[in-house]
Amino acid sequence: MIKKSMDIVDLISWYKNTGKTIENCRIENIYWCGHYWLFKLRCLNRGKTLLKLEPGRRIHLSVVEPGEKGIDRIAAYLRKHIRGCRVNEVDMPWWERIVRLSIDCRDKKLYIYNEIIPRGFLVVTDEDNTILYANRFEKLRDREIKIGNTYVPPPHRPSLLEMSNNDLYKLLLKGKDLVRGIVKGWGLPGYIAEEILVRAGLYDKKSEKPDMISINDIENMRRKLEELINEALNGKGYLVYIDDSLELATAYKPILYSEIYDANIQEMPTLDEALDPYFSQYEKEVIEKQEESKIKNEISRLKKSYEKLIETIEKYREKAEKLERISDVLQANYPLFEKLLQCINDARENLGWRKIRKKCPGIVSVNPREGKVVVKVQGEPVEIDIRLDAWKNILEMRKKAGELKGKARRAKIEAEKLLEKIKELETRRTRIETRVSKGIRPKYWYEKYHWLITSEGFLVIGGRDAGQNETIVRKYLSPEDIFLHAEIHGGPATVIKTNGRTPSYKSIEEAAVIAACYSRGWREGIGALEVFWVKGEQVSKTPPSGEYLGKGAFMVYGKKQFITVELRLALGVEEIDDPIYGVYQRIIIGPEHLVEQRSLAYVVLIPGDMRGKELAEKIMASLRKKAETTLSVTTDEIMYRIPGPSRIIKAEQGRAAREKKVNNESITTE
Repeated sequence: MIKKSMDIVDLISWYKNTGKTIENCRIENIYWCGHYWLFKLRCLNRGKTLLKLEPGRRIHLSVVEPGEKGIDRIAAYLRKHIRGCRVNEVDMPWWERIVRLSIDCRDKKLYIYNEIIPRGFLVVTDEDNTILYANRFEKLRDREIKIGNTYVPPPHRPSLLEMSNNDLYKLLLKGKDLVRGIVKGWGLPGYIAEEILVRAGLYDKKSEKPDMISINDIENMRRKLEELINEALNGKGYLVYIDDSLELATAYKPILYSEIYDANIQEMPTLDEALDPYFSQYEKEVIEKQEESKIKNEISRLKKSYEKLIETIEKYREKAEKLERISDVLQANYPLFEKLLQCINDARENLGWRKIRKKCPGIVSVNPREGKVVVKVQGEPVEIDIRLDAWKNILEMRKKAGELKGKARRAKIEAEKLLEKIKELETRRTRIETRVSKGIRPKYWYEKYHWLITSEGFLVIGGRDAGQNETIVRKYLSPEDIFLHAEIHGGPATVIKTNGRTPSYKSIEEAAVIAACYSRGWREGIGALEVFWVKGEQVSKTPPSGEYLGKGAFMVYGKKQFITVELRLALGVEEIDDPIYGVYQRIIIGPEHLVEQRSLAYVVLIPGDMRGKELAEKIMASLRKKAETTLSVTTDEIMYRIPGPSRIIKAEQGRAAREKKVNNESITTE
């Protein structure tokens, strides 16, 4: 990836275009996502909107919702002070990569500064710019980020567009050549420096010393920078692919890469739609490194435990062998051992413990409290109990040897388990890249509803509750669409979005699965339901005179057509190769024939008594087993699509996995 953070041109374009669209949006929540903060906004013009802020790197809207969201100290602070407030204004106060969000609450006004510069800060201030909180606190050479201090931005130059040609020339002299002069003196990244030179017709002079060019050339370069910024203000984005690898996202059409480097340039409708997949790729790299580091540390910990266990096993074995060897020696010299014990006991009774060492040969030490003495047997110290006779001492030694051998065996089993864990982690380590890559994906507007895409390509959505039913009928139901609902109170308002086409009966049957399976009928364990369907123009939110329609209720006029639907739902994992976001996986549902066709693996559910996480984990285990590949979906995603208490009656590999296997075998053969 060429770009590590948004540049000044990106930010000017972003705040002038996107920034205006999020003004007056309400802040619903704030999350910490490991290396950036996610603001969940609710906007009148676009509904739920995700804003990602990362000091030192970026600020943009996203359709990629992270799999794991949490809360850190700054997210907690922001939740307490700005949740429910509105974004009043987005601006860039200086010619510097700093975006300021003005937040209006009922009783106060706050600012959030996102510094998109190296080691930048996320700073919260009051309306007088007094620092209230920050992502970190630090004393720098030219400012101090500390609660109670006035917020001061880092030193910055005036706008390059407002500087004289002489001043621009002086700044260029900071570099050894023309490109580095633009980078160091003008503070622009290398790819923008080269873009300016290409547009100014000076690319062949990029390696020359800055003092070799004329004032006219300086003026030409300044105009081309202005041209670049004006082009960026159109709000479009561009993705640069080199050898099919996404390498850059820009706010202007990069002539440098299309003409000089012969790269593939893809134009996007908005800058956010270019930045989102670009930084999603970066997110994958960060998560991959974080997970790899966690696994590496865990492997290191387990290896140390394994090595310690091996040492312990060896000690157990050595002690056991010693006891067995000594017990054999004592047994072979049984009369002498008996004589020694007799000597010890006679000395203890007649002379006391202190005289035992003097009276009896080979005694190393005595322990009166425990009634034991240590004697040397073939040069090795051995503890014997004087309260036991010779044979019982021998048996006690052999018993201890057996116990030590048992401990060694058990420790060996534990060591083997540790080795298995290490191997499992090593395998997971090799699969991280695939799993993380396929786990980060765009989340489209319709995914907050029950949804499927029919075999003819029609989008079907169904409400998850009365509020969503209301939204679907009011906002998304067009006169030419198809509306479906189960003949039972409590079910999703279901719509086939036709977009000018006419769905066949097959698509209507497929859509009816949502209307039936996500209704109250599933929770009641009903085997089949009647589902009616009508044209969208037959559905109204206007009640008859004198009547009232509650939230999520509606009137249906005219003739209804009916379908009998068995309450049987397939749930599978679909893998999509998206031209923008790359390969990712998601959960799909529908009738079995539809899910089987598109999935790597799937299960078939019917109403039952298993529910919640237990059910989701069982489904996940079945999908992993059948898919025979790395799955990146989570149990939470599965739970979100389960219609209610269920029973798994079938688990199979999908056609997509079989075709993938055939293709891989074909490539291997070739």
